[in-house]
Amino acid sequence: RPGGMSAPSASNGAWRGTLRRVLRAVDAHVTSHTGSPTWRDHVLAEFRSLEKMALADRVAARLRAADEWATLANAVQRHKAMIMDYGHSLEKEREQLKKASSTANYVGLSMPDAYDHAAHDLAAANKKKDGDGDE
Repeated sequence: RPGGMSAPSASNGAWRGTLRRVLRAVDAHVTSHTGSPTWRDHVLAEFRSLEKMALADRVAARLRAADEWATLANAVQRHKAMIMDYGHSLEKEREQLKKASSTANYVGLSMPDAYDHAAHDLAAANKKKDGDGDE
């Protein structure tokens, strides 16, 4: 591997770090939501079976897969948190637009029309419904 790091294998002890990382991810993202230790037990059983495997390449491949899964689980959780943050900021933006429209109306002005997706979708659905009845 680049940087002089050896590939994870059962013989060099790297599997312990991978096991800890996977267990942290399972505990944080699966067990805490379901309340069931089933997945944690499954991970422990899989890692115990690695100790019995004779082929170092297969062990290394399974350790890489486990490490990649932990990375994915953590990334998905961060992505969900980011979406929630942006979702709340979009709501805040809508609220500010409503206040601006209200203020503009109060002084006799009007805000420029914005594209209304809901109205467009409703008009398209009505047009389609009317078009289907003509045939």
